[in-house]
This record gives sequence, structure tokens and C-alpha cells, in this order.
Amino acid sequence: MAILRPDEDFLRLLKADHTKERSYSQSCRDWPEVKSHLAILLAPAQEQGDEAGGKQTERIWGLGIVRPARETDRDRKVVVTRARSLRGVVPVSGLCGVDEEQRAALSASLPVSGPVTVGTDTVFTNLQRISPDVEAEVQRLLPLLDDAEGESPGELRWRDERDALLLFAKIAGLAPSDFSEVRLWDRAAAKAAFISGLIGTTVQPMLDDIRGRAATEFSDSGETVVRAFARRGGNRSHDFEVTSITGQRVLDGGEGSLDAYYYHVQTRTLVILHYARSGPNGLFPLEARQRLDEFHDRVNRAPRRLLRSADDYSLLNDPLFLRVHEPVPFTAALHRTSPGAIYPYGQIATAISSSKGTDGTGLPVEALTRHLVPTDFARLVRDGWFGARGVPFDMVLDWVKATIDTVGVALMVVDFNLRQRGNGSGIKTRL
Repeated sequence: MAILRPDEDFLRLLKADHTKERSYSQSCRDWPEVKSHLAILLAPAQEQGDEAGGKQTERIWGLGIVRPARETDRDRKVVVTRARSLRGVVPVSGLCGVDEEQRAALSASLPVSGPVTVGTDTVFTNLQRISPDVEAEVQRLLPLLDDAEGESPGELRWRDERDALLLFAKIAGLAPSDFSEVRLWDRAAAKAAFISGLIGTTVQPMLDDIRGRAATEFSDSGETVVRAFARRGGNRSHDFEVTSITGQRVLDGGEGSLDAYYYHVQTRTLVILHYARSGPNGLFPLEARQRLDEFHDRVNRAPRRLLRSADDYSLLNDPLFLRVHEPVPFTAALHRTSPGAIYPYGQIATAISSSKGTDGTGLPVEALTRHLVPTDFARLVRDGWFGARGVPFDMVLDWVKATIDTVGVALMVVDFNLRQRGNGSGIKTRL
């Protein structure tokens, strides 16, 4: 948390576009850590409101997010974003509570401008109580704060699992406002799986032929967590089940990555994302290539009945895609998916075949020239353009088993929505 005193011109810029990042000349040499903070922006002296009796009081202009900028030769500055002004007069005195002794002690510890390092919990609690408008703004900004950063193998897998969940949830029909369960993610409850920390509905097995089958099938494979997400009625109906399976080898401390599955029951459409991280030299790592080849060899040995209909105008009939991430740490900023690119497996296989003469350290980046951004990918899958059609659910479970054996962790989203798919549905349209 931080208190800033920007001038009138800077506040005018923030008000013009609250989503744009603005550089602010607040020294942050002494900030305890380089991460995002909740920012309390104070109004300039000439804009302060009047209390009863004509006495001028210092007020809060608005709330936003602030983080230290890049270090320069002379100093370090901060970047302010997502800052919006509050309605009405909100006095700064409300930050210190109503008890005079507490107010005096806390007022002495609050900085003139900069990070709040003493009494943060009290300031935060009082900030939420000042007014409904302030409380709503705090709740809006909390999911955007990058806290609890980490680069351990488990945390990186959490990031991939979170990314896959958000991406496939968009495909299944969730709007950003429906992600309350994700916003309330509990880091302490998350063990081997990100969705362990979600407040969701535990699926009861035997509800039908599909719901709960993954939990039953892989109950002895390691740690299996199942959550259901459903909302029926209105313009935003959705009904899907999420299962996370972490293999015993990974639970015992072994390395592992993630394959994420999306399966639409009504059309039996399957999409698989194999998650990989590029190396520090920007090359696609050899180990990931070997695991990808092993996985593809195994699923190709499984029985297949993936025949196109004469009216199926899908762009691709292979369910396997590669999700390449930037090498960034896991954070609890749940409002977005991680940066990266998505490639069809056929392109990866072709690039691997053409790079046999390299030194073996990895696949050159320039060999991967075409990719999709997550937003486009989600839209094309939802419209039925990407993925294999007519895949039996038993085959999906066989492929999940191959994932557990090869990379160690699988996330499976089963979409029960009855909506009609788009261009790739294979259903003939009368002109």
C-alpha cells in the first residue's frame, strides 16, 4: 500500500484514461520490495473539500495501483495505473479510524508520500469502511495486485494451470464478472494444484456417464481435485467441470509440466494445450521437444475415429497445440492470462524435422513463425474452428493417462453447455 500526492496535471491525465500507465516522479529508493501496491492518491491542496464549519480537510482523490519503475542511474520512479477518482468527498482522516489515540499514533506513522510500512492492516481495514464507493474500488483493484511472486516449479505449474483455466473458461462462456471463485483463490489451500485453492463446488461422482469420471479414473494416480462451475439462465449461462491431476512423481518432488484439455461434450470436440517455457536463450527447449514427441507417439497409438464430415469446414483436425510462455514468475494477479503464444503441433513437428542439424540445445525461435494469441485462440475454439471433432470421452481419458505418464500434470475442462458450435460444427447449413 502507498500514499501519493500527485499534482493537478497528473490527476487530469489519470482521469482521461485510467487504464494507461503513467510515470510519476515519486522517489521509491526506500520501498521495501519491487511489486505492485494499492495506491491512495490524495487531492491537491486547491481541490480539498470543506467540512462543517468551513475547516479545510485533506481528502482522497481516488485509488489505483502503483509499482516501482525501472532503476535508473540517479533514482527510481514509480508507475501509476488503473487509478480512478472517487465520488464525493472522502477525508483522509478516515484511514486512521475513530479512536483518537489510534488516529494520532497511526497519523504519525503515515508517510507524506510513499509506501505505508507501518499500520498497513489498520489503514486497509479503515479504507474499506470509509464508504461503499471506496470499498467497491478496493475490491476492483485487489485482483490486479501482483503479490506472492514465485519461481519454484510448483508455482510455475500453478501459473500454467491458472492460465489454462481462465482460457478454457472463456471458451465455455464465462464473462470476467463470473470469475468470483478465481478472485477468491486461497494460496494457503493450494497444494499441488492451483484449483485446490478455489472456492468451488466439489463434484459428486455418478451424476451421469461423464461427470466425476476423471476423478474416479485417476484417484490412484496422485492428487486429483475436481471443481464444478455452473450458472444457468440469462445471457451468461455456463456449465463445466474442472479436474486437476498431479502425478505421484511430481508430488514426490520430480519435475513436471502441464497438459490442459478442453472437451465439449455435445459435439465431442477436443483441444489439448501442451505448456512449455522458452529457455533463457529464447530457444524451445530440447527436453520439452522430447516430451512432446513421446506424448504424441503415445496418443497416436491409441484407437482413433476422427473422421471429417463432408460438411466440416474446420481449419484443423488435430487437438494438440503448444502454449509457449515467457519465462515470468507466478503471481496471484488473476485478471489475465500469462503472455505467450499458441502453436499447432503440426508446425512444431515440421520445425523440429527441419532443425535436425542444430546443436541440440533447442529449436530456433525463427523456425516458429506463425502463432495465435490466447484471445484469438479462445474465440476460434469457441466457434468450432480448432480441435478434433467426434472424439469419444474414453479416448480423452486415455490421452490424459499419457499426460500423467509423460509430463506429470493434467488439467481437464469438460464443457456441458448445449450451445451450437460455429463453423467447425460439421452441421450443414441451408442457404
